[in-house]
Amino acid sequence: MAQEHELLSLGGQAAAAAHSLGTPLSTIKIITQDLTKQLKNKKEFEKDIELLNSQVERCNEILKRLSLNPIEEDDFIDKDIAVREYLSEIISSFKEISKKNFIFNFDQDSNPKKITKSIEIVYGLRNFIGNANKFSKEKVFINLKSDSEMTEITIEDDGEGYPKDILPKIGEPYLKSSNPIDKSKTGLGLGLFIGKTLLEKNFASLNFRNSKTRSGAEVVIFWKNSDLFNI
Repeated sequence: MAQEHELLSLGGQAAAAAHSLGTPLSTIKIITQDLTKQLKNKKEFEKDIELLNSQVERCNEILKRLSLNPIEEDDFIDKDIAVREYLSEIISSFKEISKKNFIFNFDQDSNPKKITKSIEIVYGLRNFIGNANKFSKEKVFINLKSDSEMTEITIEDDGEGYPKDILPKIGEPYLKSSNPIDKSKTGLGLGLFIGKTLLEKNFASLNFRNSKTRSGAEVVIFWKNSDLFNI
């Protein structure tokens, strides 16, 4: 119940954020327009500026919707698809805005069965992949294992890993490391909290740890197929 309350309260905070972020986004848009004029003959910057413009517009549209309805859904992944396709779509969306190298491994015979479209699962997975993208140095690793009984997704990065003092509390909102160095590098833990809560509402089990094979953080998301395919 406490987690539900925290998650619902974020809706009001999203609306407030939409209002507050309007001004800085307008400033970014003006600067982008100036850069477009100043660098119009510089082909090497053309794609970057176009991408910046498109992302500002995307942010504006999202914030407009949030200001009217904090729980409004977007239309990303608007059909029933298999888990592998879910992950492929999400990874592709990050590749559009990130220079990191996304390495997606999966069993060739992974379960092709489609799952019912779930905004909560989409947002949950996007939060964890986005977190890995944010804190990785160069690479994000996503591994999918799925058979007739279970589906397991592992997301790793090559960053610094979870601070040791907050690792046991991962999934709680408003976390901050007591280590000044780690504190300056981490956020409030809201992405992890939101992702964990949304996926657990959809019968997933999650395990957080620092990777044993790489330097960064790792999250393992597990479903029994009897739960996943009956959402």
